[in-house]
Amino acid sequence: MGQGKSVRESDLTRIGDFFFGGTFDPPHRGHYRIVSHILTENARARVIVMPAAVSPLRGDERLFNYRERFHFLRLLFSREIAAGRVILSSLEKKLPQPNYTMNTLEALGKICPVKPALVVGGDQATNLSRWHRADELMQSFRFVVFARQGAIAPAVTGLDFEFIADFDEDISATNLREKLKALPLQERIAAARSLLISCT
Repeated sequence: MGQGKSVRESDLTRIGDFFFGGTFDPPHRGHYRIVSHILTENARARVIVMPAAVSPLRGDERLFNYRERFHFLRLLFSREIAAGRVILSSLEKKLPQPNYTMNTLEALGKICPVKPALVVGGDQATNLSRWHRADELMQSFRFVVFARQGAIAPAVTGLDFEFIADFDEDISATNLREKLKALPLQERIAAARSLLISCT
């Protein structure tokens, strides 16, 4: 426990269910490739994708509202949802706000008997100590950390994780948001939809 390692992709086959949460503001190619990687490497995997209603660390400054983000995710993962391999959940929207990942997972545990592994990016992994009930979260759940090619495993005490070191996606979510922010709302929505369609 707490010792990260560079793992073979086949290690992902030991995990049945994955939890992929985030703001998804907006969803983009990087998100799709993470889920696609998991589903390709693990024939029995299911990924629970859950957009955050409000992110406690980011506040509620959103490029797109919750309904729009949920719609975008349904479009992005339409084939995987139809195949039963991605479960797009609105559970977090129904929980008291502001909400935290640990609260969401506890609520999920009441309706889903299998404990999922948490999927995060390398930047989020190094920031885990700031999360609500971080120690309890890291003790209770296994993580799958996706990092840019050449990155080293995060040194996070108490974190049990699989490290996907050869994942490389050159999209910058920050740059994407800045470009979309400059557009009028309807053009922004149309541009985001076009990006999603091109992902798949």
